Amino acid sequence: MKPDYDSPWKDILETYFQPALELCFPTIARQINWRKGVQLLSKEFQKIVRRAELGRRSVDVLVQVWSLAGAEQWVLLHVEVQAQRDPKFPRRMFDYYSRICQRYNRPVASLAILADGQARWKPAQYQQALWGCETHFRFPVCKLCDLAKNEAQLLRNPNPCAIVVMAQIKALETARADRQRRVWKATLAKLGHERGYSRRLILDLYTFVDWVMVLTPKLEREVDQEIEAFEKAKRMKYITHMERRGLEKGLERGRQEGQIRSQQEAVLAVVETRFGEIPYELREVVTATDDLDRLKQWHRMAIQLASLAEFEARLHKR
Repeated sequence: MKPDYDSPWKDILETYFQPALELCFPTIARQINWRKGVQLLSKEFQKIVRRAELGRRSVDVLVQVWSLAGAEQWVLLHVEVQAQRDPKFPRRMFDYYSRICQRYNRPVASLAILADGQARWKPAQYQQALWGCETHFRFPVCKLCDLAKNEAQLLRNPNPCAIVVMAQIKALETARADRQRRVWKATLAKLGHERGYSRRLILDLYTFVDWVMVLTPKLEREVDQEIEAFEKAKRMKYITHMERRGLEKGLERGRQEGQIRSQQEAVLAVVETRFGEIPYELREVVTATDDLDRLKQWHRMAIQLASLAEFEARLHKR
């Protein structure tokens, strides 16, 4: 099963924004007054940008924080996690930065966390020039595979987001090595216990690791058995059997939602590629449908039919 990296990353960033920033952008984190707290603006951000971009594999969060630099003031941090190489990514970073500036009229910093496995892909700027009119936009970048080069150091790092980074990178490295993934999954799942993290944090980290490091049912059972034996030996029981079953059901539901979203994007991508701009009403019909079989049928129709009118007519027959 292909892992969905979007949902777990969004949950981590929104719940553990400070440790995530301290790990990925330590210089910036030191310039924030964390005692004043943070305010998530992600829902409002959804209204600013057009979320129906096709084929995206990224996560956005917008956060209001207080800056320590100069006269203390509240500022905005836009963080994007990009899970695969995308030539349009720098332009999208510029577009979102511009829209946030326009909407809030406050100082803004846009940061990129690159969670893909291609070491040489490190976009950090967007440039455009025409007839003396120039735009040059630079943004800080954290490449996770660079952070993970020193595995021993990262595994010793007490920051809980170090486990998140290791899980992401090992999920990529073991895509075709289930046995190695099984070892790393058990190792990372136990780290929270060993460090004495809170029960809530252990559960959240377990959820992230379980989501991105998908295994066959047989290997999943082996990991569960190893964790249970570890907890028993340490006389600690942070995840009960019923909670683990609940997590599994929640994860499976989340993965199904991810499949539906991906299939919706596939339908719209084919329609746009073959027939041009997609009418608003048609986009709404596709994105409101959660029947995976029907979406697959529409995907085939979009490939086979000769015109947008014919596709819309067949779509509304249902």
